[in-house]
Amino acid sequence: MTSSPQLDRRRLLLGRSAAADAPLVAGIAADCLAFRGIACMSCRDACATGAIRFSLARGGAVPRIEREACNGCADCVPVCPVAAIALAPLRAGETPDA
Repeated sequence: MTSSPQLDRRRLLLGRSAAADAPLVAGIAADCLAFRGIACMSCRDACATGAIRFSLARGGAVPRIEREACNGCADCVPVCPVAAIALAPLRAGETPDA
């Protein structure tokens, strides 16, 4: 009997096979409400690893992803009211802390 790769719910919902080997990291697009001066920290609140942090900037707080802390779980994706967060695989040779 051959064993098949085990599926997990997140990979299935994100359309990734269990065999995909490149780790995912979150990225925040310019559509983010915080970049427009609107106070929203839903992604930070949903991030169990603390990978999403906000720093003060002119006009308010802006998000920053600590890539080495991001585990690619995608908990931040569905809570963003403007769908400004997406996960992307690291490119060949790239490290999470790059």
